[in-house]
Amino acid sequence: MATSRMTLRVPAPMSQWWSSKSHGERRILAGLALVVAAALAWWAVWQPLNRDIAAMRAANTRGGVALAEARRMTDEIASLSRMAALGGDTDPRADLERVLAQQNLRAALTQQDWKDGRARLVFGAVAYDLLVASLEALQQETRLRVVEATLTARVEPGTVRAELVLAR
Repeated sequence: MATSRMTLRVPAPMSQWWSSKSHGERRILAGLALVVAAALAWWAVWQPLNRDIAAMRAANTRGGVALAEARRMTDEIASLSRMAALGGDTDPRADLERVLAQQNLRAALTQQDWKDGRARLVFGAVAYDLLVASLEALQQETRLRVVEATLTARVEPGTVRAELVLAR
């Protein structure tokens, strides 16, 4: 059985130069070559790997935030579709009156008109944060949304005069 042995051929000048060195010099050169190889590996492999790990961690964090927002939106869409299926034939006027009473806005309402399926509401003086919360409740509970709005600041801090047009 013939065994083939692979040999590495070093150019003659290099071989002569290596053989001319003492055992201690060879060990120093081998150690220096090892240090250079380690520095090249660190520069070419380790640094990019660490940069990529940091970038992936940041992307993972952004992805988690986006996923949480998407889940919140799908839950909201599902609740709105369930609400539409349950209360699609209800009277918008009765729904509006109910929500205004729940939000304690009935007293602040100075004018209310219905035309072409749209409600025009005028609040003479209403707290801005209460108005925003009420509009959100209207949207979620009755599917009435603001299609036009004019808000005018009043002298009292935090209050506005609001002219709103709501529609489904």
